[in-house]
Amino acid sequence: MTKNEFIEAIAAYVKKYAPSYGICVHSPIIAQAILESGWGQTKLASLYHNYFGLKCGTRWKGRSVNMQTQEEYTVGTLTTIRDNFRVFNSMEEGVKGYFEFIQLPRYQNLRGITDPETYLKTIKADGYATDSRYVESNVRIINQYHLTQYDKEETVMAKTASALIAQARSWLGCNEADGSHRKIIDTYNAHKPLARGYAVKYTDAWCATFVSACAIKTDMTDIIPPECGCGEMVKLFQKLGEWDESDARVPRPGDIIFYDWDDSEAGDDTGNPDHVGIVETVSGGMITVIEGNKSDAVRRRTIVVNGRYIRGYGVPRYDAAGSAASPTSPTKDLTTVAREVISGKWGNGDDRKSRLVSAGYNYSAVQKEVNRLLSGNTSPAKSVDEIAREVLAGKWGNGDDRKKRLTAAGYSYSAVQAKVNELIAASSAVYYTVQRGDTLSAIARKYGTTVSAIQKLNPTLIRNVNRIQVGWKIRVK
Repeated sequence: MTKNEFIEAIAAYVKKYAPSYGICVHSPIIAQAILESGWGQTKLASLYHNYFGLKCGTRWKGRSVNMQTQEEYTVGTLTTIRDNFRVFNSMEEGVKGYFEFIQLPRYQNLRGITDPETYLKTIKADGYATDSRYVESNVRIINQYHLTQYDKEETVMAKTASALIAQARSWLGCNEADGSHRKIIDTYNAHKPLARGYAVKYTDAWCATFVSACAIKTDMTDIIPPECGCGEMVKLFQKLGEWDESDARVPRPGDIIFYDWDDSEAGDDTGNPDHVGIVETVSGGMITVIEGNKSDAVRRRTIVVNGRYIRGYGVPRYDAAGSAASPTSPTKDLTTVAREVISGKWGNGDDRKSRLVSAGYNYSAVQKEVNRLLSGNTSPAKSVDEIAREVLAGKWGNGDDRKKRLTAAGYSYSAVQAKVNELIAASSAVYYTVQRGDTLSAIARKYGTTVSAIQKLNPTLIRNVNRIQVGWKIRVK
């Protein structure tokens, strides 16, 4: 079989099975088959139709073969091991086996990705391969053999939240200090026509540019309007009918969250937006957001649902069949992960960073905790506010288990619980807009509270019972 014949054969089966498994891009999978099987010539491929180096794992119930292979656990060093690999009866069965293999939970973030390089970076970060040059090698094959033609041929690119989030994750860590943020701005500027005819400079604020570049890379500019200014982007979302003004919205992954740093907390904020990001996860009353230009880099932020500074949400109309796959959420506390890093369970260098980020952890925070542990410092590493937000996100368990874990980590359980209660109260606040003829006592009766309680909740607005004005948004609970 010639190289072209091999490509055509693999591509036909990839095209046949990819849509039913939610995979929207073909070229990286064809490249993986070429790279992993040596054009179908390796013993594993030629005798056992395993073209992707698929190991058995614990779920495989079919035939297997034990063979020698090499892994790059440490960058630049190959380790020879023996392992059990899956056996298939034909090329078609082998390709279908690939799609069945990536149904494992850790690969669900591949659904909806439309950019070949993003697909490869994501599957590498998910733990598919140990080769430090895996992404680079596959991209080279894609370019050399023009494999992107198979992405365009009758392939419908789904517009999904998971695809947008995957693109945002692929740029985590890009920053101004080393100039890596420039590819984001270049992506934006290459898309024509430019919004308002303005080409973004490398020295400009680039939070809206980041969101727009993610939309451009995933071919979603019809539902996420490209703009380099937050205020103008909000107007475009409003024009599309994709705007939710409510700060209290419980967002979905893929929503575009806007902030106003001048938010007074008096009612639903309607000020000018100053910043924007992409909602990655929502859990336990906490929102995790990926933002460009956060401290001059692409970073994550956590904020409580209905928290201060939320201006509103762009709500793109993603494809109905392309709802966001459940994003990876951290399952362990920071200290536990740091101890695992020290023991070598998360690898080294860029591989460690990719694996931690893919698992939903803040790499810099983990590294800081690693340094703390190695220095012998046993004092708590985070503030009570940070830990309370982690409690709300479910990271510290419940009941007595939570109390034991917090105490063991050196935190005051009562102080953390008090902060948790404060955050919950803030996220469930109720506001009322004063109407003509309203009195403070009448409002208090309406909501089953007291005048003094309302005054305490609005100390900067209401200093006496007679001082309320039509149009004020006051907190009543």
